[in-house]
Amino acid sequence: MEFSLLLRFCVRIVFFFSSLFALVGREKSCIVEGMKTFEIEGKTYTATKLLGHGKGGYSYLVKRRGHYYVVKAIHHEEVSYYKFGNKIQAENDSYEYLKQCHIRIPKCYAIDFEQELVLKQYIRGRNIADMIKKKEDVSRYIPQVEAMAKKANAHSINIDYYPPNFILRKGLLYYVDYEIEKLDQRYTFAVWGKNYWTGKKGLDK
Repeated sequence: MEFSLLLRFCVRIVFFFSSLFALVGREKSCIVEGMKTFEIEGKTYTATKLLGHGKGGYSYLVKRRGHYYVVKAIHHEEVSYYKFGNKIQAENDSYEYLKQCHIRIPKCYAIDFEQELVLKQYIRGRNIADMIKKKEDVSRYIPQVEAMAKKANAHSINIDYYPPNFILRKGLLYYVDYEIEKLDQRYTFAVWGKNYWTGKKGLDK
């Protein structure tokens, strides 16, 4: 009887430590994955969070010497509803054009054409899509998007009016994606984008 109890006790101890070591291993793995780094213009940026995954790339919140930035890493995954050209060149050209349009966007600090990386200003604020998901009223910010749309249309382009592409900071909206397209009346804010901001369409394209 005593031997049986001792055996069961030993089995439980072995099981406990096996589970503990497995957990530690998983935690270490997570830490390693979280330490993804980017080398841009001789400087190292450490990823702290994946901010989003769009049709053009992955956006990471990165840190360097106590300051935060965003790195967009271009991907080449297939998207059934979209055809791409040179993505990294498009990022550069679109950024320059958006500045000409005077649309509020994060600053671009560097573009690494070889690695296909874009280093951007981090706009600390609230994502409009998150606000919509929490049933918050975002209608008061629609005039700001309409003002952006007016500027975009005047320069014969559309921007991507999908709510995840907009950050609210201190009452001001920023278009944090650099994507632009030739003006197509089917995808203006009034015809297409506004439906997502008002809840007529759900947040899934």
